[in-house]
Amino acid sequence: MDYCKLNAVTRPDNYPMPRTDELLEKLGRAQFISTLVLTKGYWQVPLDESSKERSAFTTHVGLYEFNVLPFRLQNAPDTFQRLVDGLLAGLEEYAVAYLDDVAIFLDSWAEHLEHLHKVFERRREAGLTVKAKKCQIGLNRVTYLGHQVGQGTINPLQAKVDAIQKWPVPKSKKQVQSFLGLAGYYR
Repeated sequence: MDYCKLNAVTRPDNYPMPRTDELLEKLGRAQFISTLVLTKGYWQVPLDESSKERSAFTTHVGLYEFNVLPFRLQNAPDTFQRLVDGLLAGLEEYAVAYLDDVAIFLDSWAEHLEHLHKVFERRREAGLTVKAKKCQIGLNRVTYLGHQVGQGTINPLQAKVDAIQKWPVPKSKKQVQSFLGLAGYYR
């Protein structure tokens, strides 16, 4: 779907996204960490009736409207982050999320299991699903938001560092603009 015209007239939500450095710092100190990856997150957020008609699209067999939050809408990330933050409200001392990446962290194994249960219970009540293959449960170090964290350390993944170091140096203004996603904005 191309929602460029709809996004152009949509008032931005501006819900604050979490700062990744703050999330990583919380996790880095923990002795036990579990991460959950929510799956099909946007498609688990129902649209209100007035929004459904705005999501309409046509196919060769007719006109359709989304009943759930489609991708590419300007405020979709803000809406989903708000939902997940609401899910974890009151648990921020040991549970954080960046969009669909949830982390539960503590120093006590017994408390970690208890808090993990609370997060799973809230996830179930909210009707959100988890991609089991991507979850990491009760580990000392985990991969989270492109970093290895836990037991007092926070390190970027070496593959990410290598990709940046091997990136070719731009040789023209056009290549710089393309890299920054600004192609066509400046002449």
